Amino acid sequence: MEEMFPQQLQERIAAAPIAVLPFGTLEWHSHHLPVGLDGLVANAVCERIAEQCDGVLVPVSYWAVGGVPFPYTLRLTAQTIEPLLVSVFEQFAEMGFRVIVGFTGHFGLDQTVTLKRAAIQAMRESQAIILPLTEYDLTTDIGYDGDHAGIGETSLLWAARPELVRLNAVADGQPLEGVIGDDPRGKASAELGRKILTTIGERAGQMAMRFLQPEAVEARAEFIGALETSVQVLDLLAQQRKVLPKDQVPPVVTPAYRAYCQAIYAGDYRAAQKHAERRRANLSA
Repeated sequence: MEEMFPQQLQERIAAAPIAVLPFGTLEWHSHHLPVGLDGLVANAVCERIAEQCDGVLVPVSYWAVGGVPFPYTLRLTAQTIEPLLVSVFEQFAEMGFRVIVGFTGHFGLDQTVTLKRAAIQAMRESQAIILPLTEYDLTTDIGYDGDHAGIGETSLLWAARPELVRLNAVADGQPLEGVIGDDPRGKASAELGRKILTTIGERAGQMAMRFLQPEAVEARAEFIGALETSVQVLDLLAQQRKVLPKDQVPPVVTPAYRAYCQAIYAGDYRAAQKHAERRRANLSA
């Protein structure tokens, strides 16, 4: 978008009014990965989404909520970021974009729920459809539930920017501090990264194009309802993280949540609603 002229934007919006927004942050990703990984990966993913749906790729933003307790990490608050996201979404809608894909490569719980909550609010204030997506929203059926500097994120950056992956940064047998998930050494690969990139790009692009169809007007309310229930699930998890020991907090991705994610990208929003309600009931019990 930053290199396009007004006439080009006008023509693109007339042909395919889809904006693709990548979000990342600056955050410790152990010794083997750069601190800007989330934005670098988000941009690579969004390039593929934009190619799939002929959307307009917006410059990556590095301002997001939360971060790991390690050096060189931004930890901005939801109170700072959520109104910013709402305003950004609303203004892209005012430009004429009917579908806005907001993809975050930084998907800690606080950022994820903030992005989805902002999307709901902006949809209440505009006619646009906003797709607030994380990596694992679109990859649970291929075995990737998200990690931090683990096999998945290492593989994604390996596919996008191989020169920035340094798996020999520490000696063999020494830990990679700050990894959440499995140690990537000997398991991560560019091939796996390309598989994840391709899956997200194709599925997100298909979702965006689906919402340009006439029947999307009726599906919009069902989509928002399912998204609202998923936010309730994430809010419950956030509350439990504040009061329970870390080893007693249930994971975000469970069979019910996987089913919710898969129903969302399949376009079955009624089924997604039911799966999200089941996940919420499990947390409330």
